[in-house]
Amino acid sequence: MNHYELIYIVNPQQAKESKLFDKCKEQISSISGVLHRSEDIGLRDLSYQIDDCSKGHYFLLNFECQPENLKEIENLFKFNESILRSSIVKKRKAESETSALMTQTKDQSSSSQETTLESVKKEAEVKAETKEENKASDDSQEQKQNESNDSTEDK
Repeated sequence: MNHYELIYIVNPQQAKESKLFDKCKEQISSISGVLHRSEDIGLRDLSYQIDDCSKGHYFLLNFECQPENLKEIENLFKFNESILRSSIVKKRKAESETSALMTQTKDQSSSSQETTLESVKKEAEVKAETKEENKASDDSQEQKQNESNDSTEDK
């Protein structure tokens, strides 16, 4: 039996309704294949637009099966319009640890969440400073008006 890695990208608008990920796993088990790793990587930016999509939902499967059974899995992707890209690559050994793509996606999402929190904090600080500056300028304008009123009354 040979080891294979299957990665495919689904249109993000159709990813939720697509049951292809489960179908692939079922197909692998039905052809007496062994599934070593299955990852729903999630939404990622594409390097270039495909079918007017700038983001895609990534899925990754590593499995083991007979070469003659590989066509049955390829047929799942042949006429599916929600698939933006797919690739099946023969591997030398079974891959079972978390993929680099999944790790990178998790790092990006955690850093974007941290960035979002930091930007919210900075916005709040800027608003508070602006509020204090506005209050100080209002106080100084009020003081000037009072002084001008006092000088007018003295005349």
